[in-house]
Amino acid sequence: MGTLVRLPTRPPGPLPRAAADVTLWLDCRRTLPEAVARSRAEAGQTVRDVLPPVAEGAPAGHLTANGTVVAGPVHGPAEFRRLMRGLLSEASAAPAPGPQDRPVAIAVEYSVPAVDALVNAGLDRIGGCEAKAMRFRAGVAGAHLLYDMLRRDLRSPDWTRAAARGIPAPYLLWSTAPCAGPDRGAEYAEQCLFPGTAVALTPAALRTFGERRAVTGPTALDLVEARRVVGILDWFGIRLETLVGAQAPTTG
Repeated sequence: MGTLVRLPTRPPGPLPRAAADVTLWLDCRRTLPEAVARSRAEAGQTVRDVLPPVAEGAPAGHLTANGTVVAGPVHGPAEFRRLMRGLLSEASAAPAPGPQDRPVAIAVEYSVPAVDALVNAGLDRIGGCEAKAMRFRAGVAGAHLLYDMLRRDLRSPDWTRAAARGIPAPYLLWSTAPCAGPDRGAEYAEQCLFPGTAVALTPAALRTFGERRAVTGPTALDLVEARRVVGILDWFGIRLETLVGAQAPTTG
């Protein structure tokens, strides 16, 4: 996984939109409404969907411009399991869609920077060089774990039966905001290019992602490194398994 190692650069040219079967989204939840159209025009055909600005008092980012339902965000395996059980229960109870029905796509959001923010705060309280060396590793490690969990969940008999009834399988959405800036957002995106998933970038981070001409993946699943990070954090008393987002900055 190598969370501190950048991917090699790709040759100059237009950004390949789907080279890794990864969908790029434009995250405008923190963008002024009057600037959304300009940001969307700048993104052009690079992005497949848009997370629109959140109206005051409304739930954060639960419906995209294309009508995708965004569930979450989740911050760890325990939250992810609870959410997936709820989605499966709803899918099992719902009538099978008819031939004229348009299936509703569901994206499960995992906030990479929010996980890093939670874990970094705990490591900073612990202090010391060893703890400092683990900063900004938890978010990407958790992404690897959740990607593996989703793949196994969708192969289970329950989700197989749901798919046979025409229920679309949920997929993972890696959100990269809020973060320190467009460079960090682009780095998160480069490390979460898993096939069949989506990555949400702010307008500034999307520009940086294209300017860096990063390889568009796919990111190789590295459970060995992810579990190594989990083990070290456990040693510090930080449980990535049960991490919850109550203290994390909101993604909306």
